[in-house]
Amino acid sequence: MDPQPTNPPQPDEPPEISLCLELGRAFQSLGIPAHRFEDALSRISTRLGLDGQFFALPTAFFASLGKDGRHWTFIQRSPSGDVDLGKLSDLQATTDDLLSGSLSVADARLRIRAILAAPDRWGTPLTVLCFGLGSAPAALFFGGGWREMLITAVLGSLIGTTALLLGRSVRLSRLVYPVAGALVGFLAVAAAARFDHVSPQVLTLAGLIVLVPGLRLVLAMNELATGNLVAGTARLMDAGLTFLSLGFGVALGQRFATALMPHALLGVPVPLPAWTLLPTLLLAAGAFMVIFKARTSDLLWIFAACTLAFYGTRQGAALLGPQLGVALGALALGVASNLFTRLRRRPSVVTMLPGLMVLVPGGLGFRGLGLILQNQLVLGLDTAFQALFVTIALLMGLLLAQAAVQPRTAL
Repeated sequence: MDPQPTNPPQPDEPPEISLCLELGRAFQSLGIPAHRFEDALSRISTRLGLDGQFFALPTAFFASLGKDGRHWTFIQRSPSGDVDLGKLSDLQATTDDLLSGSLSVADARLRIRAILAAPDRWGTPLTVLCFGLGSAPAALFFGGGWREMLITAVLGSLIGTTALLLGRSVRLSRLVYPVAGALVGFLAVAAAARFDHVSPQVLTLAGLIVLVPGLRLVLAMNELATGNLVAGTARLMDAGLTFLSLGFGVALGQRFATALMPHALLGVPVPLPAWTLLPTLLLAAGAFMVIFKARTSDLLWIFAACTLAFYGTRQGAALLGPQLGVALGALALGVASNLFTRLRRRPSVVTMLPGLMVLVPGGLGFRGLGLILQNQLVLGLDTAFQALFVTIALLMGLLLAQAAVQPRTAL
């Protein structure tokens, strides 16, 4: 049985308008950036014979829709949900069918409700496991060895469990970031005290990498660059508060740990050989496929995107330096994702989002916040500004990719 619409249509409201509102709520629940949101709904409303104008925010949108000389204005509040690349791909297909005229309004509404009501593609146990498997590669990228990877896998699974348990309650979900930060901060110092050649800094950064809002920071900068100032500013403030919550939790956890274990050693990790990078990237691609709820058929595409982003950034760092080198990786990732969209008729975010997880400077920014909380203000601010500069370079690479290869899909 199909779920009922959250907002039933008014007696004098055309079904085309109800469809636009349902699509808007669906787009927003999957976290589509404001410029893509507004462009997609504008194209759909035009195709349905409506005079539509839209204004998107991270947690709400305004819609002005007219038909036959009458106009309706709506404000729809729909908090952003979890990323679900599989449902997003299904919505892309629905949007394309609407724009081509092969799908009626009534059938489109039924399909949208069925897509949103579909259960989790992978299930809770596997998702929790992949939180750990997705965090472990970050330990290698931050210069850690096999010890850091194993411990980080445990920490990541613990963080995934904490996020899922607290996320079930609206009231407790606000505590996910400080609680996760405190757990990782405490356990990272405890692990360094127990095991040799273990770096608590690497464990902390890698253990929290899935929660670090580097992606939201990039989306915010992208929205600001495309003229969506209100949405971009709101998303930027949200990312900033998340950084502060994580930093507070880590500082609290480390303070308790050092009080109980004052002689914890700051171990120097033993890096792994270079040949381990490709298998690690494949592990990361598989984990991101589950965390972001992508389809199984997307695994090789996601692996290719992660590999291209990683080695593109390395080559860029060799040519342009570490701060500007990320722009080359972002350019390669953006061009490849737009080509993927043209060839497969799928949203570019299917490959771009996992690739950005390799690129985003969230770890660098989080490290700067940690230094500030430790009263190392000059070094902390310098590291934070480096993270901002890397973010701008990454954004410029994505904008150049958008200009070089235009995607043909709505999302």
